[in-house]
Amino acid sequence: MSGEYRRAARPDRDGDHQLWLLDDAWEKAVPHWQDDVARQFATHHWLPLRDESRLYLEALRAMMDLLDAAERDTE
Repeated sequence: MSGEYRRAARPDRDGDHQLWLLDDAWEKAVPHWQDDVARQFATHHWLPLRDESRLYLEALRAMMDLLDAAERDTE
């Protein structure tokens, strides 16, 4: 490597995958966890975290696309 910086992967794509894994695990747990604590966890913790993470990943994706375009424009 000639001193050139290269990103190994796109963190937005890695984040999408990790969020998908968490969402899948939650969906598998839901049928086995049907009480008030589960509903409170979903309402007050999991759903807000999932939604905020999706917004973050959308913003990160837009920034990464912009950085990729800038990198291409300067080559």
